[in-house]
Amino acid sequence: MDFISIQQLVSGERANRKVLEFGHGVPDPGGWPSDWRLGPQEAVAREKLKLEEEKKKKLERFNSSRLTLDNMRDLENLIQRRRKKRLRHKVPPREAEPVVEQQPQVPLEPVDLEMFLKAAAENQEALIDKYLTDGGDPNAHDKLHRTALHWACLKGHGQLVNKLLAAGAAIEARDLLDRTPVFWACRGGHLDILKLLLNRGAQVNAQDKIWSTPLHVAVRTGHSDCLEHLIECGAHINAQDKEGDTALHEAVRYGHHKATKLLLLYGAKLGVKNVASLTPVQLARDWQRGIREALQAHVGHPRTRC
Repeated sequence: MDFISIQQLVSGERANRKVLEFGHGVPDPGGWPSDWRLGPQEAVAREKLKLEEEKKKKLERFNSSRLTLDNMRDLENLIQRRRKKRLRHKVPPREAEPVVEQQPQVPLEPVDLEMFLKAAAENQEALIDKYLTDGGDPNAHDKLHRTALHWACLKGHGQLVNKLLAAGAAIEARDLLDRTPVFWACRGGHLDILKLLLNRGAQVNAQDKIWSTPLHVAVRTGHSDCLEHLIECGAHINAQDKEGDTALHEAVRYGHHKATKLLLLYGAKLGVKNVASLTPVQLARDWQRGIREALQAHVGHPRTRC
């Protein structure tokens, strides 16, 4: 009796590499699948045969589902079937939308001076256009001599500034304090408006009633970008107002460090004295001494928190 290892049973071979075969009619011990007794080539051949049979079945099913168009009758049947399909899924037509009659535009009422100036501050171009179309004066002003151009420059409405200038607004119009639109642009901090006005010929060194220049206004309001542009456009950096203060005096007084640095960078003088005989340096010392005295006065105060 031959003894067979487990490996030989699984592989179907004996030690001499022969195929393990059981006698004809003798059942396979253990009930293993009969495919295991097949050789590798036979197993591959059987797998190919299965794939070909499946392909044939798929092809038969596909051919049976196709419509034959052997004659005109078949074509007519196909067209009828498609028509029925479309009718079945036909989307109901949309209801006609009601026609909205365009109402004629109501003409604007006449724009008075107050509405005109308010429209300039609020950038309401339709009212501005109506006022100018009706022959309104673009240089009209209120009791304080503030024009529409002043308001547009203060609020930064560049397109409106262009429109007013094109309509004949005076670029050097002065309010009750003799301040031109350039002053108002610096006050609002609108560099684009400032550039527009200076490019149109506005005076960079204009003075108001207290002899302040746009440079003073830019420093007081803390708009360093406007300050630098004014200097680059030829502003007098050491110009003094009625109090004798230069822009550097104002920068120190208001504690605007960036403006102070810019003025020093462009060559502002440190020794210019104002009416009180104070230079910017002395003004800074007085300011520091005042702060120091205020702090020392509150040392030990019951409300002071350490």
